[in-house]
This record gives sequence, C-alpha cells and structure tokens, in this order.
Amino acid sequence: MKLDKKIIGIILGTLTVGLVLGAVLFSSKDTARPVESMVADHDHSASAIWTCSMHPQIKQGEPGSCPLCGMDLIPLDSEGQDDSPRVLKMSNAAMALADIQTAVVSSTAEKSMLTLNGRIKADERLVQTQTTHFPGRIEELYKDFEGQYVRKGEKVASIYSPELVAAQNELLEALKLADTNPTLVEAARRKLKYWKVTDEQIQSIEESGQMMENFDLLSNYDGYITKKMVNNGAHLMQGQALYEVADLSNIWAIFEVYEKDLALVSLGDIVQFTVNGSSKVYESTVSFISPSVESNSRIIEVRANVRNSQAALKPDMFIKAEISSTGNTGLSVPRSAVLWTGKRSVVYVKAGDEQSFELREIELGESYENSYEVISGLTAGEEVVTNGAFTLDAEAQLKGKISMMSPESQMMEHQHGGFSEVELPEVTDYKSAATPAFSQQIRQLVESYLPLKDAMVEGNAAPIKTEAARVLESLKKVDMTELKGDAHMHWMALLNPMETSLENMNNSDDRDVQRLEFINLSKALINTLDSYGNPADQMLYVQFCPMANNDKGATWVSMEEEIINPYFGDMMLHCGNVEYTIENN
Repeated sequence: MKLDKKIIGIILGTLTVGLVLGAVLFSSKDTARPVESMVADHDHSASAIWTCSMHPQIKQGEPGSCPLCGMDLIPLDSEGQDDSPRVLKMSNAAMALADIQTAVVSSTAEKSMLTLNGRIKADERLVQTQTTHFPGRIEELYKDFEGQYVRKGEKVASIYSPELVAAQNELLEALKLADTNPTLVEAARRKLKYWKVTDEQIQSIEESGQMMENFDLLSNYDGYITKKMVNNGAHLMQGQALYEVADLSNIWAIFEVYEKDLALVSLGDIVQFTVNGSSKVYESTVSFISPSVESNSRIIEVRANVRNSQAALKPDMFIKAEISSTGNTGLSVPRSAVLWTGKRSVVYVKAGDEQSFELREIELGESYENSYEVISGLTAGEEVVTNGAFTLDAEAQLKGKISMMSPESQMMEHQHGGFSEVELPEVTDYKSAATPAFSQQIRQLVESYLPLKDAMVEGNAAPIKTEAARVLESLKKVDMTELKGDAHMHWMALLNPMETSLENMNNSDDRDVQRLEFINLSKALINTLDSYGNPADQMLYVQFCPMANNDKGATWVSMEEEIINPYFGDMMLHCGNVEYTIENN
C-alpha cells in the first residue's frame, strides 16, 4: 500500500507541473503577439471585403491583387461616409495603404519656367555675299561645294576677264611713259584697284611686264559657304554673287513662343537649351523679341545670341529650351499635388479631420520649377495632398463621389452630346518602369495610330472608322499588369480617354465629329510617349495646329517633319508647326 501511495503521488505531481507549464507557455505566446498584428486583425474584421479601385466589380474576402489589372486590392470601407459628394473619408487601414502625405499652401517667390522649342540659325549680321568685282568667265572654282570653310584672302575662283586684260595693257603702256606722265600710271593702277586687284598682283604685273590672263578672286570673308550660286564656265557680270558665306562663331538660338506665353518672357531672361541627341546645356539670355506674330502658326520669335567657337551648333538644329524668370510672390502649390493641369485643375484638400479630404477645383497661373501659382480655389494655411492623391481619387470613384475620373462638368457635357477636351495628368518620367513587353505594345499602338492620322487627312468617315477600330484593337492588347504603382495609375488615367475617343469615332459617320475625338486620342498618346518613352524605330514629331478645336489648338503625332494637317485636310493642309520631337528609346 505504501508503494501505491508513492506512485500515485508521483503521477499527481507530474500532472500538476505539466498543467502549470502549459498555462505559462500558452499565456506567454499570446501576450508576446505584436500589437500591429492585432490591429491588422481588427481592421481586417472591420473591412472583410477587399476590392480594386479601378475595377470595383472585383470583390474578395482577403487582400491580394486585382485579376484584371494586377493592382493591390484595397479594403472596401463602409464607415465614415460623408454626405458631401466632394468629401472623402478614409479609414485608418486605407490611409496607411495610400501613404497620404500633405503640404501647407503658402506664399512664396518662385521661379517661373517656360519650356520652348526652337532652332539654331546663323546670325544674319554675320552672313556675307562674295561677289566678283569685274565681269568675266569662271575658269575654275577652288571652293566648289556648300559647307566648305573659307578664310579671308584665300583663293576661291580663277576668272578670265577681257576687261581686266585690257586694263593691264593700259598699265603696261602707261609704265613706258612713267617719267614724262606719272599721273597716267597712277590712273591705270587706280582702275585695277577699283576691281579689287591687290597691290601684290599689280606689283607682279609691273615687275614681270606680262599680262595675267586669269585672275584669282580672293575671299573677302571668313566663314562657311552656305550657298553656292555659280558653276565652272559661268559668265559673270560685275558685282554678281558667287557664294553666301556665314561666320558661325556666333549664332542665333530662335525660340517659338505662343501669344498666351509671351507675358512670361522678357529681355534679359536666362535661357538654357539642349540640342536633340546631346546632354550638353547651353546658356544665354533673351536679346530680342519679335514685334510681330507669324500669321499661320501664331507664334512670336524670341532670340538669344550664343557663342559657338567650337562650331558644335549647326544651323537648323532642333533645340529644346527653358526660360526662367522670378515670378511674383503669391500662393503656390507643389506640382505633385495637382492631378489635372489645364482648364480644370484638381487637388485634394484636408477637410475637418485627419481622415477627410475634399476634391477642390482650382485655377492655376504660372508654372514654376517645382510648383504652380494658385490664382483661386485655395487659401494660405490649407493642406493639400502631395502623395497618394491618385489613390484618393480612385477611392472617391469607387464610392460614387465626384472625382477626377468622373467630374460633374464632363458628365453633363457627355449627357448633352457635346465634345469635351479631355484633361490629363501631367507628364511624368516613367521610362524606367516600362517593361520591354509594354514598350512593344505601345510601339504597335503608334504604328496603328499613324494610318488613322492619314485617314483624318483624307477626311472620309468610313476609312476613319476602319482605322479607329484597328487602333482600338491595339489599345486593348496593351497589358496594364506590366506597370506597377504610380506608373500603373498614370496609364489608367490615359487609357480611358483613348478608349472613349476611339469608340466615339467608331459610332459616328460625321467626319468633323471624328476629327474632334482625334484631339483627345492624340493628346493622350503624346502624354504616353512623353511619360513612357518612344519605342518606335525613329524620332517622332509632335505637331500643332493653332486653328483646330475652334482656335484652341490641337496636337498630333507624325513620323515626318513636314506638316500634313489631319484636322483640316486640303482646306489648310500645311497649317501648323513642329512643337517638339520625341527621340526613340
């Protein structure tokens, strides 16, 4: 019996120790659990449905990626709805996912930055004409093609001149009477000098006693031959031009400024520019503003003098420039806060508490280096969203509120069948985010766009519909899942207006309606090429017609520099100008 009691005691003690250890272990495991994990569980239970901001029909019971576009799903928040269609209230989880950042609207003196296109041109004050000073026949051109460099005093042509031969004979005969009639000798010499015969040549004739049948014409200038006007064997009149010679050691940089931007340019403003294909930055100051406007393109020429000692800058080179000047002190807002730039600009403003944001339409003024001037819509001290605004807008669209994607004004215009020029997000450099597959798909989109542009020139509705259908097919093949993050959101903002424009073209038999829709398509495509790069085999030209779109102007893309206007066809086939070029990747 004693043995049995010992055994029973051991068993009971072992069970007691086991129960105590188990309680301690399980308790410590639960208490060591991270706070973040418990908060996440709480948030997840509070928002059990996850959806896509761009495809609200997608709903899942757990986090993940959208099966249509690949974007991260966001929690569908049913709490905190505001009665105002412009105010969006976000949950804690949604705020964390969106990484919302804000900045205070303030008064600052900013530098305005105007981007311009232009060309290099020879300084007209340094362009000279090489003429012959006596009549004759060209026996040999020593400089016989354009682009050759010629130095002052260098031989440029050998010329036979009967008049010059006769004048030499007069000199030789006068020399025989030099002792009795020296005035006659001086008169004969003076006649040769009038024809630009040099003292050395005259001395050679006098010393040799022989007439020169062919005279070498010497250059009067240093520079490059930019125009050759004669050939070997040509008969020349006195004063006839042989060459146009340009000194390119100093050149003009000519910039094109539209009327609406002229107030931003003043004499003395600093201008920096680059040449296509080069990263070197040249700097000068505005030295001349044309007093007249070009009647067809509606541009004003602005000029800067540039030193060109290495002859790196060639006439007719395309250049891209930025002119900077200090703007007036006033309200400004960071560039990253503005979703649309144009007639209708949109920002999100913190409203009431830390989780509420109001969609606000504002009027912008001058464009500065890192910000925009605010004319109206904001007051000093308000906070605007500078990071996460796209996500806020997608959430507003998801909840049926007014958003960038579905503004009241555009909805009303579509309901009444009117054309509305689309407003797009500012061009942002996402070239590094574009995968090879995405770039190839954009290349195919451009290749299908160009025949549509040509059909617009012809102006027949049926072929336009055919080509629009092909562009739409190429657009639908662009795989949006190739892009991530902000690059993906930017593409989504461009995709919708392109699809809408192409569908409207397909649904219309009116050539003029189709041409209006081509404005939005081209605008979004140009934004695409500027943001993600030009994947075509060659440089593309962005061209502009100031008369299109009821004199508001419209752009398009072409592979040729020559202007062939798709908005007017034969009526104004060559109306417009090259805005700028997009180099291929």
